[in-house]
Amino acid sequence: MKKRQSETWEIAEETVTAIGAAVFFGLQFYYGYVYKSSAQTLLYHLFPIALLYAGLTTLQIYPELLNGGNSERLHGKVRIYAVRMMRNTKMFFMLGILAPSVADVAGVTVNAGYSLFVMAGILIGIGYYLYRIYRYNSKEKK
Repeated sequence: MKKRQSETWEIAEETVTAIGAAVFFGLQFYYGYVYKSSAQTLLYHLFPIALLYAGLTTLQIYPELLNGGNSERLHGKVRIYAVRMMRNTKMFFMLGILAPSVADVAGVTVNAGYSLFVMAGILIGIGYYLYRIYRYNSKEKK
């Protein structure tokens, strides 16, 4: 993939993730209004998701934090893979929690195994990029 195409894909992925987050938060406010939930209940639903989104965004911007807080900068493809890993994880996470909210609005029941499916997708994505980083580092040492 050419650099211009990858930049376009990254922008599209970030846009989809941000829109998914906005829709999820909007649906949570809607549920709070319809079911007359207290502000505390709404906070319990929104605050953890907002923290996770902020944390994943921080790790995407500063992938060096994935290195145990070490001050050593990630270079080359290792940095690219780490950023992509966090971007994909954030997208899978946000779309994964958005789908049950949309299903609730549509009146569809989500299978209990759905959360396992989402977690498996996230873990497979992380494993894929960790393997790519491992392979790259193995080639660099030779």
